[in-house]
Amino acid sequence: MISMLILAVTLKASTAGDFFPLKPGSTFTYEEKGSSVQLTRTIGDALDMGGVTVTPITDRTIGSSAATTYYRVDSDQVLIVGYDVKHMMVTPMPLFKVGSDKVTWDYSGTTKTGPEGERLLARGESHAAGQREVLGKKVDVIEVKQQTLLGVGMSSETFEQKMIFGRGIGLIEWTNKTTLGNNKKKSNVSTYRLIDIQEPKPSR
Repeated sequence: MISMLILAVTLKASTAGDFFPLKPGSTFTYEEKGSSVQLTRTIGDALDMGGVTVTPITDRTIGSSAATTYYRVDSDQVLIVGYDVKHMMVTPMPLFKVGSDKVTWDYSGTTKTGPEGERLLARGESHAAGQREVLGKKVDVIEVKQQTLLGVGMSSETFEQKMIFGRGIGLIEWTNKTTLGNNKKKSNVSTYRLIDIQEPKPSR
């Protein structure tokens, strides 16, 4: 989901993977604030694409089709490499970065290769945000604020996001404000919080 994907992060003496662990088979369940709508994110098996390790994560909500995003984890950043396995992005887009101080960044690219790729512009910032209790335990967290523009003209969409990532867990909460074109009077705001994690059962 593009509405939840574009971030920049900072936390001293941390690696990007600390806040974005990728254990294949793990399923995270989120619930929308003020409703019973739930979204699940399932981590798939890593793929080798030209010598680069890429991991798919699939989002599902009841009544909607599944959407898969492909990620790459480096030491200081997590990158989105595509939304379509057959047409990856020419320039990978940061999901977040880590550093010794506040991080800010800009991105300009398209959602995929070829004429069907939509323009994607992003600007974000992030900082360490102390600790938070998540599913019964306290973890270090990072807070990210991001503004993303998808497409052009009246059919474009703007996403204003605030996201929280937890050490050893990953995404634990996000708020997203979506605006179609320049019609700010009809913006949609939603907040999702992590309510459950199901780890894969060990093979025998």
